[in-house]
Amino acid sequence: MDLTFADLLIVSLYTVFVLIIGFRTSRKSLLSDSAEDFILAGRKITLPFFVASLVATWYGGILGYGEFVYTGGLVAWVCFGLPYYIAAILFALILAKKIRLANVTTIPEQITLKYGNKAGNISTVIVLVITIPASYILMLSILIQLFTGWTLFISVLTGTALSMIYLFTGGYKASVLNNTLQFVLMFLGFGALVYFSYTTLGSFSEMGAKLPESHLTVTGPFNWQYVAAWYIIAFQTFVDPSFHQRCSSAETPETARKGVLISIIFWILFDALQLFSGFYAKAFIVADNALMAFPMLGDLVLPSIWKGIFLTAMIASVMSTIDTYAFLSGATIGNDILKPILGRRNIFPKSKMLTRIGLIITAFIAIIMATLVPSVVQLIYMTSSIAVPGLLAPLVLSMSTKYYISQRQAVIIMLMSSSISASWIIFSSLGINFFVNLEPMFPGIIAAIVLTSLFVKRVRTT
Repeated sequence: MDLTFADLLIVSLYTVFVLIIGFRTSRKSLLSDSAEDFILAGRKITLPFFVASLVATWYGGILGYGEFVYTGGLVAWVCFGLPYYIAAILFALILAKKIRLANVTTIPEQITLKYGNKAGNISTVIVLVITIPASYILMLSILIQLFTGWTLFISVLTGTALSMIYLFTGGYKASVLNNTLQFVLMFLGFGALVYFSYTTLGSFSEMGAKLPESHLTVTGPFNWQYVAAWYIIAFQTFVDPSFHQRCSSAETPETARKGVLISIIFWILFDALQLFSGFYAKAFIVADNALMAFPMLGDLVLPSIWKGIFLTAMIASVMSTIDTYAFLSGATIGNDILKPILGRRNIFPKSKMLTRIGLIITAFIAIIMATLVPSVVQLIYMTSSIAVPGLLAPLVLSMSTKYYISQRQAVIIMLMSSSISASWIIFSSLGINFFVNLEPMFPGIIAAIVLTSLFVKRVRTT
């Protein structure tokens, strides 16, 4: 992007402000050694902060969304938007209050309480698959490259450090406060992009006339099976640790339920801004790399200062997700993996220290993944395809008062379902296809449905 000094100054000020918020929060967190305070902000998150944080966290895939709209069109909303609204509504109505009332800090803790240590350990591995923020670090690194010219590897290191450093001291509260700032910047930046595209390039009807016909169809260039797979992937919402963390940290169970429902309204609004931005990019720009659709459109239509605000908005949307998932991953590694191991050796470091060690491990894993698999959509698709089949049924049933499965059955469902999907991905990458064009999500989900239907029993009432 062609950036002026004013644009770079805006990006720099945002970075400084984020660090200030994080470190100022840390001064208050030093007064408490409570794991609940550090990981869940004392369960005192009010409705406005709940909504802002949840909405901002959901858009770490900002460049991936632009890539999807540019290459596919309306199908991006059909896959990335609509199914997630449906899943979020069901989550709010079925699980949000129950999660707050469960009084646990992580998904593995919930699984362990219900199904035992073996199931808890398996769920820990599965949760890590979807919380290691590799795809989002990759996106942030690409944005850093836009205004620095650094290599991808240096950008990955810088992006990782900037997104995680304040978590070491400020914890979850620092993440929520920064998410709130990032929420405002996201809407401001993309609102400006659509406005200047409209005034500079032409009306919505003029833009629509320049789009390929397939861009306005429901499936775009994809088949129905690919689209349907995203509707199953959307149920990652039920097992998404960020949803569970926010519901667990809400001030009341009602705050959790209302917060998710209100967040859906903001997701719809922001998705509309992204969709129209992608349409304008496709209509008026030839992009060799579709991942750069949004930055290229911004470079074309935005004046100085607004260009800096828009770049900051993209950075903010990605950083909000990185810090959330990095913190979740760090907490999972520290408290669900390291704590039991150290406990057996009579070593009992504080939860804060364990989470910080987990953050360091998370950073190393994310850096490796981001450099080995340089495709945003592919990273999200692969990890979701593995995690959702294994966790969905056991986690939902763990909070049910009417139906249940045994500890052994939960272990079988998690191992079989996730392993089948993971194997499908591995075999497909090697050119081995058991059924032509069968997406890896489906065999795992089918296995989970079959096993759950065989195992599940109704609670007897007296």
